[in-house]
Amino acid sequence: MKTFFRYHLREYLFYTSVFFFLFSVIITLVKGIFGLQKFFELNPSLKEVFLNFGLLFLQLTSFILPLSVFLGVMFGVHRFKEDRELLGFFSLGFRFSDFLKPLCVFMLLGFVLLFLAHFWLVPYAKKLQKTMRFELTKRQFEEPLPEKRAIPLGENHVIYVEKAKKQDKAHEFERVFLVEKGAEKKQVFLAEKGRLEPKEGVFTLYQGEGFSLGKDKTVEVFRFGEYQFFLVVKEGEQMVEFGRGELSFPELKARLKEVEKNRRQWFRYLTEYWDRFFYPLSLFLVVFQGFLTAFFMKTHNRFLVFFTAVALYVVFYVGYQLCHSLAENGRVYPVVSFAGFYLVFGALVGLEAWFLFKKKRHQVYL
Repeated sequence: MKTFFRYHLREYLFYTSVFFFLFSVIITLVKGIFGLQKFFELNPSLKEVFLNFGLLFLQLTSFILPLSVFLGVMFGVHRFKEDRELLGFFSLGFRFSDFLKPLCVFMLLGFVLLFLAHFWLVPYAKKLQKTMRFELTKRQFEEPLPEKRAIPLGENHVIYVEKAKKQDKAHEFERVFLVEKGAEKKQVFLAEKGRLEPKEGVFTLYQGEGFSLGKDKTVEVFRFGEYQFFLVVKEGEQMVEFGRGELSFPELKARLKEVEKNRRQWFRYLTEYWDRFFYPLSLFLVVFQGFLTAFFMKTHNRFLVFFTAVALYVVFYVGYQLCHSLAENGRVYPVVSFAGFYLVFGALVGLEAWFLFKKKRHQVYL
């Protein structure tokens, strides 16, 4: 029995590792390459480029890991059937319940890893990546800004200058074109001269014109002799504003109290709070469904098994994200939304198991 148990665990682990490696490489490269051009605008070193890809991979683990475990179990069971090992197991007197023991242990192991990744590793990687981008932005001000080239200043500004020089600790510009992307409106500035003081985060434009476009599509045109605003480029990590997905769990709890009076923000943070507990639980249901499907699926085609697995996983993931959105928008209380989704999906998996065992009467396609 111990040999049977270890053999199944080894097979599940092998296929899961293969899929985890393949998905990690493919998804990380594709997602990283699409954002590489914007990242290069910050003039990173080669080491920082690789670090950015590494942090991106860590952020994707909470998606890749359950998908890999799901496919690993399905392909492990499918191989047992293809090599007629299931027939041999049943001939030796093993029952279906014997297959559940290694499966449950493997799912529990996957759950622990997913919980650690989703609860701690992913927020930490997101925060570290944002901090790195912030440091790269600050580093831009240590040298004169490049001339005749669009350069991002922080997260909300882009500047283009014809002439630039650094005098003492300040930057001085001639013929400045500046774009400001605010939450309420977008503004464009054209100025003869400009001055940036990075230490104070003060940007001053001289002798120019401004154009403002509001959310309601109203346009405002104005002239100025001197226009001053602030950039978030001061020293210190505290100047970086982290989103709810980038906060550690204690920080998330503290932020919940801060936004308690803002109903919209409170639901968003509360959804993130409960998502860190409920999302890892998805591994049990989705993997058990994959196990049942592979056990009773009538096919020798591995591509059909793969596409069936992906389709089942996409249905589950889309359903979960739908409940997540309902909770974020405040239409359903987060605990009710997540628990309701698991109850419905669990009932469907239970119905599938009942159909396979009662109606099919344990008829396994060998």
